[in-house]
Amino acid sequence: MSPYRATVAPLANYIAALHRQRPDVTLTVVVPEIVVAKRWQRILHNRVAARLRASLIAYEGIIITTVPFHLTR
Repeated sequence: MSPYRATVAPLANYIAALHRQRPDVTLTVVVPEIVVAKRWQRILHNRVAARLRASLIAYEGIIITTVPFHLTR
């Protein structure tokens, strides 16, 4: 996989660095999550929201809010 396509690790590292700079501030990360109509369509989406949530769950002071985005077709 190309390093230019990686999104979760660089984003999680950036958010963690912000948290280390200001541990007294609560960070809220709003992440859109694609909700598909058919099960087979899940293969097409790489579940970035779930992976980002899993990588940041250990940090106190970082709140992850997932907003569903429904695909209808």
